[in-house]
Amino acid sequence: MAWPAAQKVGGVSTTRATVVPSDVTDALRAVGIQKSGIVLVHSDAIIAAQFPPMSAEERVEQLIAAIQAAVGESGTLVMPAFSYSFAKGKPFDVLHTPSVVGMVSERFRTLPDVCRSSDPLFSLACRGPLAQELCAIPIGECFGPKSAFAALHRMNAQIVDLGCSLSRGGTFVHYVETVRGVDYRYNKIFSGALVSPSGEAHECSVTYNVRDLTRNSERDFRRLQTRLANEGKLRTANVGRSRVMAVSANDLFDTAWQLLNEDPTSLIAEGAEK
Repeated sequence: MAWPAAQKVGGVSTTRATVVPSDVTDALRAVGIQKSGIVLVHSDAIIAAQFPPMSAEERVEQLIAAIQAAVGESGTLVMPAFSYSFAKGKPFDVLHTPSVVGMVSERFRTLPDVCRSSDPLFSLACRGPLAQELCAIPIGECFGPKSAFAALHRMNAQIVDLGCSLSRGGTFVHYVETVRGVDYRYNKIFSGALVSPSGEAHECSVTYNVRDLTRNSERDFRRLQTRLANEGKLRTANVGRSRVMAVSANDLFDTAWQLLNEDPTSLIAEGAEK
């Protein structure tokens, strides 16, 4: 998709053939990521693929280090560690079930000072002062007002898409849709076995606001991304051939809510057909 014009903060761009990790740190700072804040990062390994020659593992680890450098040790770094096998009847093991949303999040999840929340579908991997608080949120709903995403909203976290589009990294929008009660999603309860970090297994249930498959309900955030950009709420910077985007949780929530006021289908493919 074509990127809409957006407010550029810092205008970070690289012209050399390769990108070095400090370019990522600089780009994150350029889009407003500050030390001591809380940041939810959706990252694509395509950023790391532009680093100088080294193993894939080293590239990913240097990318994580570059992100951490922008967030700082006093900040809290959060990455998705989603795993959908629980919905297919498999146990969710907090320590061992892998993240299925990319090699960056999977490597971050396994770092020794990272904790993981217990949501069996949409867990978060967290490191920093607020990590334990986020990971201790009781299991019950994936995206409702008592979920970890609601906590990120209350904290006004910065939401970053690093090398990916808002449509891929916009999981927070499902929280907006759930709170709003959109008619193209409905609550479904998933139950199964959860293995805690201590190794104890017990039954748990979680409510996920799944989409209505009888409608053209696939997410389409192009209108949302354009509105955020036009209103100067979407901050962008370039890193080599990739783009970094950042928006505050408050701005993302408020803008998505306003679009739903204007058109209840504005965030799905059905709305794009109008």
